[in-house]
Amino acid sequence: MITAVSEKQLSDDWKSVDLEDESVMVFLQCNPTIGDKVMQAADADFIRVLEDVIDLLIDKSVIQFTELPDPVQNKLLNRRRYREELRNNDDRNNLISGEDESIF
Repeated sequence: MITAVSEKQLSDDWKSVDLEDESVMVFLQCNPTIGDKVMQAADADFIRVLEDVIDLLIDKSVIQFTELPDPVQNKLLNRRRYREELRNNDDRNNLISGEDESIF
């Protein structure tokens, strides 16, 4: 029986289970607030996958960016800028905190 869920193992007593596991589904159905958060995270992951697929199709010249409707182009450009800003902030934070020990 599942009594809690977490993205990370919080102790040695925690077990990793697949999101599709029946006991996870029952737990999420009984805890709709948690279920909503899990679905939002899954949706965000899926959106990133779609962005990567679109970028791959553009890189391989299967489609051209300009063939996409203007609203789609704008959304993709805004998400690219946002992801780049997040990446830059993470890089700066790693340098400041000393977490990144790699040398280039």
